[in-house]
Amino acid sequence: MIGGVSGRLADLTERSPGVAVAAGVLLLSFPVILVAALQPNAWLFLAALLASYGADWYVKVRRPYLHRVLSRINLGLTVRFLFREFSLIVLLARQGDLGTASLIIAAVALIGLHALRGVESLLAAYIRVRRRLPVVTRNIDLSGLDIPAAPPRLLMVDQTWRLLHLDLIPMVVGPISAATAVYEPFAVALAASVTASIAATVVLARHAAANRSIPGDREILKYVGEQLTRDGPQVALYFSGSIDSAYQINMWLPTVAKLDRRAVVIMRERQLVTEIVPTTLPVVCLPSAVDLMGFNLAGVRVALYISNVGKNIHMLRIPGMKHVFIGHGDSDKQASFNPFSRVYDEVWVAGTAARERYARARVGVIDKAVVEVGRPQLDSIETARGGHGDGRFTVLYAPTWEGWTADLHHTSVVLMGPRIVQTLLEASPPVRIIYKPHPLTGSRDQRVARADSEIIAMIEAVNSRQRRLGRRDAGVAADLRRIEKELASLTALRNPDEAMTSRDSAGSGAELVERVDEAVRSWHQLYWASRPPGTHQVVVGSRPSLYECFNQADFLIADISSVVSDFIESQKPHAVTNSADLPEDQFRERYLTAAAAYILPPDCESLPDIIAKAAAGDDVLAERRRTLKSYLLGPDQPPSFDQFNAAVNRLAASATDGSATPEELEFAFDPEPGTGPSNRDGRLFD
Repeated sequence: MIGGVSGRLADLTERSPGVAVAAGVLLLSFPVILVAALQPNAWLFLAALLASYGADWYVKVRRPYLHRVLSRINLGLTVRFLFREFSLIVLLARQGDLGTASLIIAAVALIGLHALRGVESLLAAYIRVRRRLPVVTRNIDLSGLDIPAAPPRLLMVDQTWRLLHLDLIPMVVGPISAATAVYEPFAVALAASVTASIAATVVLARHAAANRSIPGDREILKYVGEQLTRDGPQVALYFSGSIDSAYQINMWLPTVAKLDRRAVVIMRERQLVTEIVPTTLPVVCLPSAVDLMGFNLAGVRVALYISNVGKNIHMLRIPGMKHVFIGHGDSDKQASFNPFSRVYDEVWVAGTAARERYARARVGVIDKAVVEVGRPQLDSIETARGGHGDGRFTVLYAPTWEGWTADLHHTSVVLMGPRIVQTLLEASPPVRIIYKPHPLTGSRDQRVARADSEIIAMIEAVNSRQRRLGRRDAGVAADLRRIEKELASLTALRNPDEAMTSRDSAGSGAELVERVDEAVRSWHQLYWASRPPGTHQVVVGSRPSLYECFNQADFLIADISSVVSDFIESQKPHAVTNSADLPEDQFRERYLTAAAAYILPPDCESLPDIIAKAAAGDDVLAERRRTLKSYLLGPDQPPSFDQFNAAVNRLAASATDGSATPEELEFAFDPEPGTGPSNRDGRLFD
């Protein structure tokens, strides 16, 4: 373990010299503090003390990994504070100006501070345990659980770190008093710190007593289950994933909320509850598999799964309901025909392309289990040309991320990204660029992260020159800041106290969703209006949304991903990157979503001509896009939501409910699974 820690630390210090400096200052300050106390030299002690506190702050706040390394080698936070306080006592004793009785009082006070910290830590730990509910909820009435208000954040969030610093004032005043032989300020500072620590202890003790009333885990789970049953959900939207994958569930929440049948959101990761957008749906987060499988889901007939992850098995084991994979996008990437999909009763896809993709892949998903329901999320995508105000032809470059393999052709960011952007920056007549990389870009491969940073730097360098020619409208910029503050206030659910998040979210869903939707619409309008003329945009985070970027764009450049399939809805021209440099016919045959796209080779030499023709309206692939849209996304009529809603109703009507026992269920197997229809010899177009 030590070898792993030292290796990771060496890598960290090599990439960030500040880490090495902070670690050096911190470690060297302690022997200097002790030597200064023994000499005694109060001013040297004070200088080393301040350096120690400063380096401590930098390590804890800016370089938490180094903070953890120090704890592993027995130089943790508490040890460092104790050492400084002990050294101050040595300094005062060696200075000799303070009487024995006063020195003993000072030592007892400093030791008392640590005793109080121990009590505070114990109380805070007890409160956290009592308030860590087995289930985190939103939009469910928990008034019957009598959950008290949370303690002040100051005493609960990073509590040890904050309370340890109650010694800061007497520690700084102490050596000054020793140097000047005036000890009254030190006595006042020490008394104030002890008083503050006692006050914190009293507050925590009162909250600890109040939190004794919170019921046990079983009673809480039973209560939430009963409350949910009263709401009568028949559909469960199930999700598990990392913090960066919250966009996957967010794209489905508005659609599921409009279903004829009541629905509930079932989640597995606590930290994701505060990342989902406001919704009217009840939300239940059950981190424990045992709690989930024993939770009261009576009445739920259909479970919808957004991603293929290991924790799905816990929901799949619940008998009586129909299990459906709905995904979070449709593309020719391998994720869109994952063999795991065969565990579901049905797989719902947008159009015929996905059905035939499963058939060609032969991963065990039988054709009769595949149901075409369209893409109901695409209603907000406009088919008109971009609505930007400066009149420039706008190109959206939206590459995908690197994926889980070492194949650099998965994304164009490394092999083509800088070249694409440089070509667009040099286009004549000038074009406007919107760069919106996938949220996970660079999360696994540092090469991708570096290329992404290079692209952003190129765009920002040009923007810095453009800003000299055009400035933001001050009034629009002020309105944008106002709406950003309003949105931050409306969506401020990141309360570290989960009990408060659960307790206070009931009853405000519909009003909150309406207010947030209106604010988001206003924000998007003002965001684009606030851009100085001629400037390019780098778009990261949840806003502006991908579909809003679609509406601004006249042309898309993307990799093989669901971005291409969704952009087809707009019927605007687009190009797909061919970073592997496959022959164009072979590329189109392998990736049917590129059937109506301009194919962009690695050298990007054809890009200026493609952009020039698209800007001039010379679009030879327009008819292909109309055909491809129906193939990828299904027919326009009936609307996609109606197709999706009808599929939910059909399956719910054929299911039992989550309260059924295995003995009550009938299991039917297809003795001769079909392979599904062919793909017309692998070609969509002649």
